[in-house]
Amino acid sequence: MRLDLSVSMSAGTPVVGVGGEVDLLTADDLYEFLATVIRQRGPRLSVDLGGVTFMDSRGASALLRVRRLARSLGGNLTLAGLSAPAARVLRAVLPGQDLAPPDETAAALHHR
Repeated sequence: MRLDLSVSMSAGTPVVGVGGEVDLLTADDLYEFLATVIRQRGPRLSVDLGGVTFMDSRGASALLRVRRLARSLGGNLTLAGLSAPAARVLRAVLPGQDLAPPDETAAALHHR
């Protein structure tokens, strides 16, 4: 169960690249990493899930927790890409959300 995480900047916003499996064993690590990025660089955060090979409900829950954290600090969480496995789980957990098809960019993971 490997989780690959990286941070880059785009237009002044941190972009966290996520690759590998986001599941029961790695979801807490993802949450802690994203929460640290928010604490260090501010509450506006973009997450690229294009490299995710597997995601379960724990992974989706970690993203929802990060979204709540970002919002509580006046920011937001935006998806910059979705792999097919991530899209499948997020659509099931977040019905009615405006999620981009796999591999599209700039899909919001928040209510408008």
